[in-house]
Amino acid sequence: MDDKKMERNLYETLKGHTDDVVNEKEEIWKYIESQISLQENNIVRATKNKGEREVKQREKKSTGRLVVLVATAAIVAFVFGIFTTNTGQAFVEQLKQYFEPKKEVITEIEGDQEQSEVILQDRVDYIIYIDEERYQLIQEQDVDKIVPKVPLEDKYPEVSMTISQIVDKTPEQLVNEYVEQLGTSFETVKEIETVTEPVSGFLVSAIDGNEWNSKVNKVYIISNGREGSFVFDLKYFLEASEGHGARFYHMLEEFQIVEE
Repeated sequence: MDDKKMERNLYETLKGHTDDVVNEKEEIWKYIESQISLQENNIVRATKNKGEREVKQREKKSTGRLVVLVATAAIVAFVFGIFTTNTGQAFVEQLKQYFEPKKEVITEIEGDQEQSEVILQDRVDYIIYIDEERYQLIQEQDVDKIVPKVPLEDKYPEVSMTISQIVDKTPEQLVNEYVEQLGTSFETVKEIETVTEPVSGFLVSAIDGNEWNSKVNKVYIISNGREGSFVFDLKYFLEASEGHGARFYHMLEEFQIVEE
């Protein structure tokens, strides 16, 4: 299992069962960490009494249950000796991030490093972090739309990222529809790309000329994990590719599906 999928699964497990214990998170983490220390001592004693071979076998067997048990521990605050120092501490710190409503990120904008604070947007079927200093998330009918917090002047083309879920069509079914749709309004539509970043799926790109204000449209289509798709429709203009375009890209890197 890749890291992103593992993180998503951990988040989904925690999110579905932690509503009643969020306010007690610090006590939970202290308890988990105390159990880690206890396990360290147990491992030392076991090493002395029964030899390294038996201890390593016990550790190896425990590792396979680590993800499920850690998530459970975060919910009901019990862990009974499953951690070694490195593995346990790493997962404790990894789990903590899912309770954080905000975090600092670094985005490369026009060759410079831009630091910003992003805020968790917890929707019904996904999560994403956005920079609320520059953008806001609004709901339009059945889609979510991320737009600049300060509206652009009329001389600029639209800048937005729309997130929608289509439950009855797979990415393979949708991708050609978007190629045809963009072909009716854009001068150039590029070949369909299979991508792994910022999300794993298909990308359809279109551009309408090569002027500073030429419209750019990028559509990412990914599986929703069932029989449908998530569609991310990014709109901006050529001069904004390394500004708004780059920020939208990094927002998508934080996107995670929350399965029902």
